[in-house]
Amino acid sequence: MRKLNYILIAFISISTFFIQSCNNDDDGTGPIQNEANGADGDGSLKNLTLYKVEGENIVKQKDFNVSGNALALQKDTQKHQEIWELTKKIVPLEYRSKMSEFMIYSGDDSEDKGVLGYVIERTQDLSKWQMGIAVDYAYEGGFNAKGELAYTIIHEFGHIITLDNTQLDASIKQSNCTNYFPGEGCAKSDSNINKLHKNHWADIWEEFQNTETEVQAQEFYTKYQERFVTQYASTNPGEDIAEIFATFTTRAEGVNGTSGAEQKIKIMYDDNEMVKLRNYIRGNISKSNKTFLPAPGAWKRAHTFGDKNKSHCRLHKN
Repeated sequence: MRKLNYILIAFISISTFFIQSCNNDDDGTGPIQNEANGADGDGSLKNLTLYKVEGENIVKQKDFNVSGNALALQKDTQKHQEIWELTKKIVPLEYRSKMSEFMIYSGDDSEDKGVLGYVIERTQDLSKWQMGIAVDYAYEGGFNAKGELAYTIIHEFGHIITLDNTQLDASIKQSNCTNYFPGEGCAKSDSNINKLHKNHWADIWEEFQNTETEVQAQEFYTKYQERFVTQYASTNPGEDIAEIFATFTTRAEGVNGTSGAEQKIKIMYDDNEMVKLRNYIRGNISKSNKTFLPAPGAWKRAHTFGDKNKSHCRLHKN
């Protein structure tokens, strides 16, 4: 199994701190599970219950060996189900075959505290993915308080639909890839992430690759701020497109102006599949509940360093 761990870095101007890490699974069997502590392969997440996604339902595959508060969260399957019901409002039935596994874990009991959610590929060809959600954070301040959980699911779903086997070819090595190469595989020519990189990153790519400190990263974002829907989007193209999808989905109005950020949002409006997904998600929003989704760009996130071609698999809270 290949592992990629991101270093904790925070902007001087941002008080938010978080760590990103992602495991790639070369053999298609998934991350190594630690039965002793219910954590994933690097021991940072306290996994509680793994479910298999079967259409409208999630079917329990295993409970991990946990105790104390984690055990209480594991037994509260009503909360697991409520999180899944919200996930179904965001991920249409025909896309749930891609999201083959659903993990419930405890954020506060994890070594890597503050992780709201993650996605990770479960097969080498990128056709199957696992989504994980922190059950305790999902209920912090009340279920889906301020739309935080919904945004997390949308962002992570955005990773799946822009990095799966319909968008990338995992069989092509970087040395043979003539398009943009996220760490997961070679982007197909007509993929949204390839269009994003070609039209909005290529001219600043060398400069981006040379950002090695938090000060340089802040300077990079400040210089090109009009290109990004959020500061976190400047992390790398993978995070950029996930934040674009989340902004595109949560923002009521369409393209607003001609800035670089708005041109990126237009990529989504020009894609019928993305528009259909946006309509599905927004169509499931309760009009009486204004906090179902947050205002786009309302959350501040710090920048991290590591493989600049590899999008992270975890979304961290402030």
